[in-house]
Amino acid sequence: MVSIILPVYNVEKYIARSIQSVLNQTYGDFELLIIDDGTPDKSIEIVEQFTDPRIKIFHKENGGLSDTRNYGIEKASGEYIYFMDSDDWIEPDLLKNCIKAIKNDELDLVIFGYIQDNETKDGKIVNSTKVVPPKAHYIKNKDRLQLTIKLIGILGYAWNKIYKKDFLIKNNLKFDKGISLVEDILFNSRVYEFTNELVFLDKAYYHYLNRPVKTLIKRFYPNVFELKLMKLDALNRFMDAWKVQNKNKNEILAISLIHGIRYCIHNLFVFKNNYGLNTKMNYVKMMVTHPETIRLINHYKPESLTDRGYLFLIRFKMYRTISLISLIVKRYAH
Repeated sequence: MVSIILPVYNVEKYIARSIQSVLNQTYGDFELLIIDDGTPDKSIEIVEQFTDPRIKIFHKENGGLSDTRNYGIEKASGEYIYFMDSDDWIEPDLLKNCIKAIKNDELDLVIFGYIQDNETKDGKIVNSTKVVPPKAHYIKNKDRLQLTIKLIGILGYAWNKIYKKDFLIKNNLKFDKGISLVEDILFNSRVYEFTNELVFLDKAYYHYLNRPVKTLIKRFYPNVFELKLMKLDALNRFMDAWKVQNKNKNEILAISLIHGIRYCIHNLFVFKNNYGLNTKMNYVKMMVTHPETIRLINHYKPESLTDRGYLFLIRFKMYRTISLISLIVKRYAH
C-alpha cells in the first residue's frame, strides 16, 4: 500500500534508528526502499543487517537528494508514497493514521506536524519543539486559505506528507534535479497547484533531527539568492492557484524574501568561500536593490528588534552597513 522512500548518504550514525522506526509501524502494508546515493560511509553495511523482507536496497551514483527521491518514485510499487530523511525517525502510528485519512476522503495527499529534536555536538537531545498545524480541510475555489509563515513551513517539507502515487505520476510531479536548499517547497508548490484539497492533521508523527554542524564545513551556495527567488516564485504561483487574498499573499512573500535575504547574508559572510569584501558588498547591494525586494519591503511585518533592524537597513539599501555589521558579527562569533 505504501512505498517509503529513504535516500541514504553519510548517515551511519542514524540509519539504524530510522529504519527501526519504520519497522515499528502499527500499519504493516509497506515497502521500505533504501536508495544508496553513492554513500562513502558504512551506512549500507548497517542497512544490510536488517532482514525484514519489506526492505529493498537500491544502489545508484551520487546525484543528490532530489535525484534520489525521483529514482525512488520510479521504483515504488505502492499506492502511496512517503519520503523520509535517513537521519530522522517516525512515530509508530504515522502510517496507520495518515493512510486512514487519505483513503477515507480520497485525497491526493495528507499533511501532518512534526517534532524538532535539537541535538548537541555529543549527540544528546537537549530539547524538542512540537510544530503542529490546526486540523483543517480546505477545498480549492470554496474555502479561503489563510496562511501564516508557520503554516508555510509545514506546507514546505516533503517528509511530513503522504502522497498518492497516481496523482504524482499523472501530473508529472518530480523534484528538480540539481536544486538544493529549496527543493521541497518547489516540489510541493506544484503539488498544491494541481490538488483541489488540502487536509491538515493536528498530530506530530515525524521527528526532525536538528544537528549542529560546524560553520566552516557548512555548504556555501554561490547562487543562494537565485534559489530564494525561485522559492518566492513557487509560493506566488501556489497562492494564486488557491486565490489567497493579496494582503495575506504579499505579507507571506515579504517574510519569505526578507528572511531569505538574511539567510543569504549569513551564507555569504559566515560559510567558507573565496569571495572578497567588494564582491560580498556588491552581492548584498544586488539583493537589497532587486525589484522584488523593493516591491515587497513595505509588506514586511517585523516581529523582533532584529527584524526591525534588518527592515531599516534593507529599506534604505544600506548594503555597506549590512556588510560591515556581518563582518563584525562573524569575527565575534568565532
